[in-house]
Amino acid sequence: MRLVDIPRKFNEDAYHKAMDRQVDVLSKVEGVKSIYQIGGLSTPGISDIDLVVVFKDGYNYNSNPRVNNDNIGNYLFTHGLYGASEKHFQNSLKFTFFHNFRLLSGEDVELQNKTLESDQIILKEQIALEFLFKMYVNLVIQKSYNTIKLRSLFLHIKALPYDFEFLNIHPEELIKLVHKGVDLRNNWFSGKVSKKDVVLWFKEFFTAYEIFLKDLFENCSMNAAFLKFKIAPNIEICNADALGFKRKGFVFPDPFNFLDTRYFKALNRLNDFKINVPISVDSPEIVKAYFDYADEVGDYNNEFLPNFMTLTSSLKVYK
Repeated sequence: MRLVDIPRKFNEDAYHKAMDRQVDVLSKVEGVKSIYQIGGLSTPGISDIDLVVVFKDGYNYNSNPRVNNDNIGNYLFTHGLYGASEKHFQNSLKFTFFHNFRLLSGEDVELQNKTLESDQIILKEQIALEFLFKMYVNLVIQKSYNTIKLRSLFLHIKALPYDFEFLNIHPEELIKLVHKGVDLRNNWFSGKVSKKDVVLWFKEFFTAYEIFLKDLFENCSMNAAFLKFKIAPNIEICNADALGFKRKGFVFPDPFNFLDTRYFKALNRLNDFKINVPISVDSPEIVKAYFDYADEVGDYNNEFLPNFMTLTSSLKVYK
């Protein structure tokens, strides 16, 4: 297997400069009320930056914040910035479990989750299943392309214990492999981790993860608004009795590793995936409200904040 998306070493100062550049520009926008950082920087060079910009309700901002980044900033921001109206930002706390908000600019918005504890348990289970399933999709694609997106994998592997906690489960053998993956992440810049180490771990982890997830979905189903939907142009999710996948397409070799992450984009145009998973559309009321919120903020951002991501699930329906 080949490795792409190789982590590059940066110190925390580079992160703060990239955030300061964004804050300096966006804080001067008339409709911006607040700018927050979410989470921290546990492993500089691998960790990414999560910023959320809170806009006044109804304010239209069409500029793309990524133009504020230099090349280093584009690396440190692995994805776009989150953006929300003040109303949607406050409502997001009912349906998500983002934490460690740090105010970087503007007014502090009330950050309080007022969802009933019983509903929080249901939402945690839903969000955990969505994340676990989405990670399976990512792993399937990497295995199919015989290519590991290393930094992306390192970012996702560290989040898995939260999902186990949300589901109140403790899969011991898989957790050992998760810890091994985190150790590879933590020691990547020491020079002691080889490509062979990563590939051997990935193969072992994928096998164990797939077995774990198949067993998990034997006893539960994932709530969704539809029994069949796409999360990307070439990835279709379908209701089925058991977890699994099928691929149609062509994988061409890149012997000189010339294309790097562009290899994925090229292969995605040549391959289609059908991922099967048990789905239920008979969702609890709080989950239906969660889906409605995702649709509402998706439509709102498309109209008013088209270059910002929404504070919603990672498993978004492609439209």
